[in-house]
Amino acid sequence: MKAQRCASPVQAIMGVLEGKAGKPSARAEATQVLMYLDRLQQLVPQCPKDRPVSRLELIQFVIDYIYDLEEELASSPQPQEDTQNSDSVFEESSNTDATTS
Repeated sequence: MKAQRCASPVQAIMGVLEGKAGKPSARAEATQVLMYLDRLQQLVPQCPKDRPVSRLELIQFVIDYIYDLEEELASSPQPQEDTQNSDSVFEESSNTDATTS
């Protein structure tokens, strides 16, 4: 299939709206979904790697993992900024400006 140049942006948009621009086939889309599900299974630590899992199981493992990550983030101590150092820099610069004038 050879690419065709559109005469105007409106013509290009209309082609997309009418479904004329590279719509993937159902088979290609299903293959891509399976690839992403397999990748999810590899990424989630609690998910068994030695056996296939159903889509429902995989989604449940992903949801549980997200909850675990949220709990970990909520329980970890937040780093505090050292506001005293930033204030002293401004005070120092204002003091030196006053003494040099």
